[in-house]
Amino acid sequence: MTSPTCHPTLPRVLGLFDAVLLVVGGIIGSGIFFKAKVLAAGDLHSFGPIIAAWIAVGVHTLCGSLAIAELAAMLPHAGGPYVYLREAFGRPVGFLWGWTEFWIIRTASIAALACATVISLNEVLPSSARLGRGGQQVTAVALILGLMFVNVVGTRWAASLQNLTVVVKLAFLAAIIVLPFALGRAETANLGPIWPESVSGTFWRALGVGMIAVLWPYNGWVNITPVAEEIREPQRNLPLALGIGVTIVVVVYVLANVSYHLVLPMERIAASESGVAADTFRALFGSTGARVAALGVVCSTFGGTTTTLLTGPRIYFAMARDGMLPAALASVHATFRTPAVAIVVQALWALVLIAVAFVWKSGPNDRLIDAFDALTDFVIFGGLLFYALVVAAVPVLRRKRPDLPRPYRTWGYPATPVIYLLGSAAVMISMLYDKLPQTAAGTIFIAAGIFYYVYRTKSRPSAES
Repeated sequence: MTSPTCHPTLPRVLGLFDAVLLVVGGIIGSGIFFKAKVLAAGDLHSFGPIIAAWIAVGVHTLCGSLAIAELAAMLPHAGGPYVYLREAFGRPVGFLWGWTEFWIIRTASIAALACATVISLNEVLPSSARLGRGGQQVTAVALILGLMFVNVVGTRWAASLQNLTVVVKLAFLAAIIVLPFALGRAETANLGPIWPESVSGTFWRALGVGMIAVLWPYNGWVNITPVAEEIREPQRNLPLALGIGVTIVVVVYVLANVSYHLVLPMERIAASESGVAADTFRALFGSTGARVAALGVVCSTFGGTTTTLLTGPRIYFAMARDGMLPAALASVHATFRTPAVAIVVQALWALVLIAVAFVWKSGPNDRLIDAFDALTDFVIFGGLLFYALVVAAVPVLRRKRPDLPRPYRTWGYPATPVIYLLGSAAVMISMLYDKLPQTAAGTIFIAAGIFYYVYRTKSRPSAES
């Protein structure tokens, strides 16, 4: 491997098509298939508020992506948000983002997506061959290790694999959207009451909980930015990829949820065990349809795992290149030209989180889906906090660094960043009420990062410029 002290760079091997599919693939993974149940089983009880939650979080995500595109085009370097936060708020905040990404956001996302892949894989297998709890854990571990190897041997290989999975998952979601109408099985009676007869404080709290659930399906919209150093013509392609990719996802998500509710009554969605997509295909085509749907979900969650594993190591690579993390993480493999050490370390911590989730949800009534939900809730608070800081970096850098070239300026500024920040604040307040254990756990990890940063800067003063 090359010496990290040489400040190695990564080759630009990805075009606009790759970039758009990285955005789409980074977002569409497991949530669109598993989180519809959470909303239906909650206290909203009506189609209108449920679809409003998907639209609201979609608009929230689009506003964030339109803002962060300015930063990505202005600073197209490996690390993405780490670089933006470092430039806007200083090294400590940039470091805490990378710290939280490693310990919570990125690795827990990888673990959750691997669990979701195994859940759906079990639905594909005949009942006699289905995996027990131990077999599911081993399979999730093997999946992460296999994808780790693919990412080590080449960015182009990993990107081609994720491009293929994105095409498959979009085709599958298109089938979910179109087939109920083509087969005449879309029943408006399944929608029930569109809106509750009365709206109380309980309703607004339930809407907040629903939006927390929907944040997971939309999580991953920043995944393109850490690989900016490997994208050709980043000043043009990064804003285009973010705008096009997020818009595609919002439209697909809203239409897929409409389709779910036209095929299945609310109580059927709320009671779903194998994922709403599988239940929708079961209603349309019987048990064979359910297996086909489960295979589609496997492709989607597998692709989401691939994308998340691909993009994360570039953050730790950039931080190590700045002297913020151990120097080995800034190594570039001499043959494959990938940040191999960062890829391996990320995968190993994701394996630890899988083990922790299995132990945490190891009761007699717990299932793998409970470990999945625990991991996704663990991700959201820390991610939302730092995504908000990244969006806030747009006005900060406009004042602090007006000299930097801005080939793209945030569309709708200042409304788009303000909408994103207000929405993030509302959801974080909701999490303090309704997801306190997960929020507290995430906060503890972030606080630990502060202590580590102080220790590291005192022991290595040269790291702080």
